[in-house]
Amino acid sequence: MSTSNFSSLVRVLDALRVGLHIMFAFLLGFGVLRSLFDAPHSAAVPLFSVLMAGLYVYGTVLERHRARAQVEISNSAKYAWLTGILVLWLMLLTHSQDFLWLEFPLVLLTLHIAALVPALLISLGLWLVAAFVPLWLHPETWGVAAAVGPLIGTVFAIAIFFAYRALHAEIEHHRAIAKQLRATQEELAASEHQAGRLEERERLSREIHDTVAQGLSSIVLLARAAKSSADPSSQLATIESVAADNLAEARRFVRDLASPDVQQSLPEALRSTVARMRDRGAGLGEDTEFRLEFAGDTTTAIPQPIAAAALRCTQEGLSNVVKHAHASTVVVTLGIFADALTIDIVDDGVGMNTADASNSTSSSSFGLSGLQQRIASLGGTMSVESPPNGGTALAARLPLTSEREDRDEH
Repeated sequence: MSTSNFSSLVRVLDALRVGLHIMFAFLLGFGVLRSLFDAPHSAAVPLFSVLMAGLYVYGTVLERHRARAQVEISNSAKYAWLTGILVLWLMLLTHSQDFLWLEFPLVLLTLHIAALVPALLISLGLWLVAAFVPLWLHPETWGVAAAVGPLIGTVFAIAIFFAYRALHAEIEHHRAIAKQLRATQEELAASEHQAGRLEERERLSREIHDTVAQGLSSIVLLARAAKSSADPSSQLATIESVAADNLAEARRFVRDLASPDVQQSLPEALRSTVARMRDRGAGLGEDTEFRLEFAGDTTTAIPQPIAAAALRCTQEGLSNVVKHAHASTVVVTLGIFADALTIDIVDDGVGMNTADASNSTSSSSFGLSGLQQRIASLGGTMSVESPPNGGTALAARLPLTSEREDRDEH
């Protein structure tokens, strides 16, 4: 059910309640005026009418106030109030049959307050009173219509009550559904917030690993190499360079917690990365030859997230080569094509240890796992192959924006 339909049902119920009060007041006032014309010297009718009106207003106002305060009225108080109303009506009816038609709203009140079976029995009694008390008091003016009229009114009042109860049940049902929906939406928002926090935590861990952790690891290895070197000046210079680079990365990381911002063009950024890795390898005593090759159109503008992922991929792959591969040659190939960007890092080193790669606690495994998640988040793919005869090949493919837009259009 839509919100507008739900609001319409609520307005219908409110209109029925107000209509009941207006009808009661009209019929009571009509009876008073008619009785005054019929018996202008009787003071009992105005007295009982005022008492009945006061008791009715008191009960309805009290019920409204308790409902807003969500305080339940006891059944004994409800039945006492209803009994007072019915007794005053009976007293009025014995003085003037002009109050006969109050039986209609009184049936609705009875059905609203009492339990269903007792309420139906009381309604039957009200009809008998309305139909046959005039016969007892004024037999000369009584006719069959005097009994049939109240009977029709009683049946109609019962029908209205059941329709009202059905509408009320429907409203309560949809109110419960709306409450459950709000609770579900709050749970969904909380779970999405938690998922966002976990995703951000995972991203931060990847960033820390790719920047500070890699730099510190390189510094540790270089420091160890410097201890056993007769002339550690080369290692110390590389340590200073690595520390300066990582200090700049750490400052940027703390400043905006963003992905690496490739200020240079991607080819220039890769040249700088390869040069730094060459220096680190030399500082560790490795004579690895680092080569950077290009394919496709390297002048194409690359979206920042794609360029950042390609740069991180190269940093991670070359860092693993420097620390573990003991390779004589490593080749980095950047390919920029119409639909995708590719990065291939191939070395002829000792190859990847399968046991270490499957160990989730190893640094290289964590770095490769984080790198694979980063690339997958951009719709790309990554694979690492290490044949038994040695060497390792890391290949990554990242779709460019045009390819994703083509998929969206189809």
